Amino acid sequence: MYTNTQVLIIGGGFGGVAAAQQLEKNGIKTTLVDRKDYFEVTYAVLRDVAAPAKTNGQSRQYYKEVLKGNFIQGGVRELSAKSAHLENGDVVAFDKVIIASGSRYPSLPLAKSADAITLRARTAELETYNASLQSASEILVIGGGVVGVELVGEIAYAFPKANITLAHNTTTLLDGFKPKAQAKALKQLIDLGVNVEFNTFYQENNGTYIDKNSGKSITPDTAFVAIGTRPNNEFLQTQLSHTLNDAGLINVDEHLSVIGQEHFYAIGDIADVGEAKLGYLALEQGKYLGKALSKIFKGKSTKPYKRHPFMALVPTGQKTGVVQLPFMVSTWKGLVNMKQKDLFISKTFTEFAK
Repeated sequence: MYTNTQVLIIGGGFGGVAAAQQLEKNGIKTTLVDRKDYFEVTYAVLRDVAAPAKTNGQSRQYYKEVLKGNFIQGGVRELSAKSAHLENGDVVAFDKVIIASGSRYPSLPLAKSADAITLRARTAELETYNASLQSASEILVIGGGVVGVELVGEIAYAFPKANITLAHNTTTLLDGFKPKAQAKALKQLIDLGVNVEFNTFYQENNGTYIDKNSGKSITPDTAFVAIGTRPNNEFLQTQLSHTLNDAGLINVDEHLSVIGQEHFYAIGDIADVGEAKLGYLALEQGKYLGKALSKIFKGKSTKPYKRHPFMALVPTGQKTGVVQLPFMVSTWKGLVNMKQKDLFISKTFTEFAK
């Protein structure tokens, strides 16, 4: 099948959907391509795993119920200057393309599924993870970044009787955060009963995890490895490898235009935008680019994208969390509850509906 569109959007995460909605609102025809048939508010996934009754599946909706434009379920095999060749043999020609293919967690598919391409399959997948927690008395989480800290907090709050260990390979949690935020997150996890270990390097051998540094071993009933992400850039390797930097990210300029490739744009985790890899920032990039391209199609000039300072709200269970703003670090419930209310599920879908 051959399809022609004004703007092709590769990837249906926060940025891709936000860009599509903004473009359609301004009369620009879009086609969004994604392997999944559903959009997922990834902020809420970790609670979906630990306490699914709290979100009740509301964090996922079919693209056909969210998007204003055209949607094709499928993967992009190869991208060229004017068309995308899909894995099923279909071809989508475009005037402009937005690459929003994101990233994946090779060691932690529960965060972003590697295999569940239907909403039903994703729901079943998360139910399986929850079942493994329900029967576990010894739980190990490896990795003390944002995802690891949130995950272990959710598990510890939902399963207070379990023996839970969080192992990290440096001396502080939340690497890159302010020391005050790191210390507060650590205290909150300890208060939940989490055993936090630093300077560890656990490797798995037949179900047992052995710390390379100390020789200590743990044989958990279930373990989660929350270490590192990988950009989804395989479809760029054949003809467009010149657009990638050494980290595998797409180089973009101040207008989020791909450097060295006319009519190409990139946003979100796949792009080297110069700000944190957070969902709400990808959404802001998508909104900006949707408005900017709408002007470009009408022959108007655009202003550069304004980078945002680093801000983060990291829940540590259902009641606590740490907020880092440019000017302060806080655990004040009034701020923490902004996310704890529903993990920004309703806020996200409201943004898309505007």
